[in-house]
Amino acid sequence: MKFGPILAWSRGRPQRYTLGPVLPILAALILGTATACSPTTPTASSPSTGPNPTITVPYEMPVTIAITGIPDDQTLALLDEQIARFEQENPDILVEVVKAPRTSSERHDAFAARLAEGDNTRDIYALDPIWLAEFEASGWLASLDEHAKQHGLILSDFFSSTLEANTISGRLIALPWAIDGGLLYYRQDLLQEYGYKPPRTWLDLQQTALDVKEKVGLPYGFVWQGVATDSLTCNTLESVWSYGGDVLDEDGNVAFDSPATRTALQQMVDWLALGVSPPDVTTFEEEATLAAFEAGDAPLMRNSYFAWTRLNGSDSPLAGRAGLAPLPASCLGGWSLALSPYSLHPEQAFRFMAFLVGHEQQLQVARLGVMPPALETVYRDPELLRELPFFRDLHVALAATHPRPQSPAYAGISEAIYTEVHKMLLGEQGVAATAENVQLRIEEILDDATSTGG
Repeated sequence: MKFGPILAWSRGRPQRYTLGPVLPILAALILGTATACSPTTPTASSPSTGPNPTITVPYEMPVTIAITGIPDDQTLALLDEQIARFEQENPDILVEVVKAPRTSSERHDAFAARLAEGDNTRDIYALDPIWLAEFEASGWLASLDEHAKQHGLILSDFFSSTLEANTISGRLIALPWAIDGGLLYYRQDLLQEYGYKPPRTWLDLQQTALDVKEKVGLPYGFVWQGVATDSLTCNTLESVWSYGGDVLDEDGNVAFDSPATRTALQQMVDWLALGVSPPDVTTFEEEATLAAFEAGDAPLMRNSYFAWTRLNGSDSPLAGRAGLAPLPASCLGGWSLALSPYSLHPEQAFRFMAFLVGHEQQLQVARLGVMPPALETVYRDPELLRELPFFRDLHVALAATHPRPQSPAYAGISEAIYTEVHKMLLGEQGVAATAENVQLRIEEILDDATSTGG
């Protein structure tokens, strides 16, 4: 007789319980039953009439791996379907989804605390790429190079920017799962009516915004995120990169204060001075920016992917009237899958990670509009393009993405940028002072991190 695993159902999928002390009890019952069925008065010389009763205990049980950090309910629902399919194809593995805090900062702090304690109850973490350098420097991420090689992952199938963000010091420390970035949204109907094409440079964008704003009588031309958060850092970097500037050079030295950066910062100031963007843009985050664009107040908008789904919803006044194009440069966002160095089942965990970034699963992500998949080859899938032709434009736009600075001190670097640039946008300091202040603050941050071993 052979006993299989005892299962309990959780969220529609079986979760394993250990048999523990159950096996000895079952064995005793079976042996007792066999004894009760034997002759009551056997003789010592009675020959054996059959095989002795035995039980076979399974020596290998399915292992359970846990993933945490799923950002929203829609992604969770999709993941639930994919887990069910994975478990069917891999009967030796069960997957649990562990609840995590909803806000980005709370997730970061919770994950850091667990990993600092050497916690082994979570195998896979869904992380924001900007956390990877910090977590890697703390020894909280397992190297994935050998795993990727053994599973035959073709890393060149991912967007190059996501692969760059997930590789530190030549080591692959996470798998790209989803990609996002700054995207240019435009009123397709208005630009066509007045003979404009989607702008490709900042100067073209500025002129288009002003012309269409005047001809249509709109209050705004171009709306973006100017509130003092990491969103403003992204908007700033997109301008700086497009003019050839950067935060750090190839050797890791601070290079923010440069002629290219000052040109980019002056451009942002000019947008407000010339009326391309309203003064209120200094209070706009992603939702407020989308609200202004969806209300018809501006022909051009910088936002991330979530806006596309909202703009094309059945209740949107702009459904079918908004277009999507690349910005001159785009700040990379998205999600990465990282393997805990404390995982008790790293091979099985990576098998699930590789499954999630496989073509079929990434194609499903694209079709459901949950988030843009990080696997670039999906954007060339003929069936997907027939169903959702806008993926051609999205592909081009996301190809312009660039990772933010890979530094364990990224949070401090971002704060230095957005606080100083915000002061500049409010008219509290000039372009030169802003570039100088950001440069000095980042130098101090990196010096402090070096002196403390961070």
